[in-house]
Amino acid sequence: MLLIFAGLMLLLLLFEWMGWPFLRQPLSQLMEKQLQRSVRIDAPFKLRLLGGIRAEARGLWISSPAGFSEPHLVSAQGVALKLRYSDLFGIPPEEPYMIKAINVDHLTAHLVRHENGDSTWQFSKKPSDTPKPFPVIQSLVVKQGTANIQDVLSQAKLKLVFSTDEGAQQSQAVSRVKLDGMFRNQPMHGELITQGFLPIAAQHADQSMDAAPISSQGWLQYGKVELRFDGAVHDALGEQKIKGKLQIKGPSLGELGDLFNVTLPTTSDFALQGNLSKDTTGWHVGIDSAAVGKSQLSGTFHYDPRPEKASLNGELRGKRFILADLAPAFGNDASQPDSDKVFPDKPLNFTSYNRMNANISINIDYVDLGKAFREPIAPFKADLNLNKSKLSLAKISAKTATGSLSGTIAIDAHEEQNRGKAATNLQPSPPNTADKPAQASVPADWQIDLQLEDIDLARLLAVSAQREQAVAKGKVQDSHYVSGKLNGRFDLKGQGESTAQLLGSLNGKVALHVVDGKISHLALEAMGIDAAQAIGLLIKGDANLPMQCAVVNFQAKNGMAYSQLSLVDTDVTTVLLHGDIKLSQEQMNLKLSAYPKNFSPLTARSPILLNGTFKHPEIGIKKTPIAARVLGAIGLGVINPLAAILPFLDPGANDKMNIHQCQQTVRKMQEAAHKAK
Repeated sequence: MLLIFAGLMLLLLLFEWMGWPFLRQPLSQLMEKQLQRSVRIDAPFKLRLLGGIRAEARGLWISSPAGFSEPHLVSAQGVALKLRYSDLFGIPPEEPYMIKAINVDHLTAHLVRHENGDSTWQFSKKPSDTPKPFPVIQSLVVKQGTANIQDVLSQAKLKLVFSTDEGAQQSQAVSRVKLDGMFRNQPMHGELITQGFLPIAAQHADQSMDAAPISSQGWLQYGKVELRFDGAVHDALGEQKIKGKLQIKGPSLGELGDLFNVTLPTTSDFALQGNLSKDTTGWHVGIDSAAVGKSQLSGTFHYDPRPEKASLNGELRGKRFILADLAPAFGNDASQPDSDKVFPDKPLNFTSYNRMNANISINIDYVDLGKAFREPIAPFKADLNLNKSKLSLAKISAKTATGSLSGTIAIDAHEEQNRGKAATNLQPSPPNTADKPAQASVPADWQIDLQLEDIDLARLLAVSAQREQAVAKGKVQDSHYVSGKLNGRFDLKGQGESTAQLLGSLNGKVALHVVDGKISHLALEAMGIDAAQAIGLLIKGDANLPMQCAVVNFQAKNGMAYSQLSLVDTDVTTVLLHGDIKLSQEQMNLKLSAYPKNFSPLTARSPILLNGTFKHPEIGIKKTPIAARVLGAIGLGVINPLAAILPFLDPGANDKMNIHQCQQTVRKMQEAAHKAK
């Protein structure tokens, strides 16, 4: 028995030394049976089976499966293949095939996938099988070759051309991969150049030893987005160990997000540079400098594609951020023709919210609010969280004009159901994901809860040039038309796929009040149409009057905003704003009524009407100036809105708003209204 066993072992070792040449034809037949397609292995042929499968052949040809017009899946000459036994058995259907190493002198491959998930690289597919990802090749050395990729699910139609130059004049080989075609309906072109065979992975007998990373340079153009990389690549089709410098520029960060299937906002044009590395835990990106429009940002991020839904974590920093650079994220598009509407109705890209989860801390030193504002927000801090298509900007802490803004802004885009699994290395978009909207789309839910505290209006609002000139000439004592500490709250909810739809569905409250405020006397008299007082002030100079009560309170219901109580009260005049705003149509129907407390012979006492649209407002005077009737109609109903607004404003222990004075103002208006009746 021992002699028989020894004889079998010697025979096995002999066949192993010979390379099992007689197995070439049986192996072809076995592969045909297992793969259910034609397979041809050309002699000379050698096979090694101890410690794994290692095969060499003059040629290998595998046909495409039935239903495909491509002539073959693979046609290769000068083939050396390495497989681990562990990669042949027990592979889950949703996992890609694993190939340890392929060395090929010449290769042509057709990687095609149809809309139903059938692909040229999937074998023995059952109706219940999930679409098979692209195979993972841990080491690929191709001296010459092409690969044609047509994937309906990831919207890819690409051609890869491999070439390796081993000229005698060079100290080492130079490999190139050129890419051309279309990806997600955008043209894509690129090239990767490596000093050595592509991509050179661990090929030592002892797998604990790794080959050194190979110097690599590359560029990629996706639509109008351009990327450049200079660094080192190790195992580019396996563990994808990458490290180097990265430069990217394009018309919008949103387009960059489309390329990598991550969620990024639509912005102005951008250019960034930093460091890129990848290991077994995912991608690490350090942005040293990012110019987005006129904004200057930086940050560090880690992108992990391993979970079922990929995750992005990190910190966004910035020295200077211009708020207008984020306007495209809310639908503003400068390339579109002028509209009669101020707020854009362009649908926002909420489908990108389903691509990943994210936790980003935001810390920006300086936020420019625009020309209308004198001071920036400095600093701005918040936590950005994206989870199951719910985006929130929480723990907002913003300082401006000696005051603060805090609260939360949240958008629930509603996670789309019945989606495929997350993408793997070379499969950017699984079926029915990325930018395909749900069949039954649910409008995104918006929630805005912001608090304003002690914001100095004089420091916040920009001063007009005319006012500055008046101050310089001594005609005006105060350079601001209005001043004081602004406090209040925005508590709003809405639904919609665009900014305009959101406004057209708003529900909630906006309540603002000014503490220790002053307002231009000239402006008050102008609101009261008091010609005599206005002329006198123009001659002797304007002066700002203390505001005993300054309150703005609007209630929104289904896109209609009503002024519940909005008034400014001084020693000389009380100004009341009432009416409504149709947010969906951007139309105003407001009436500004002034009630002077002194006598003037040239006072029309007609309310000022604010009509028209936000884009084209109309200002006029009511033709029937009957102040008593107006006062009676308004004054009788004003006490209840005041009672409703006071708890909402929550003045607290500091009594920032002089409630007593506001109550006195309302009581006097009631008395005047009763007298008028």
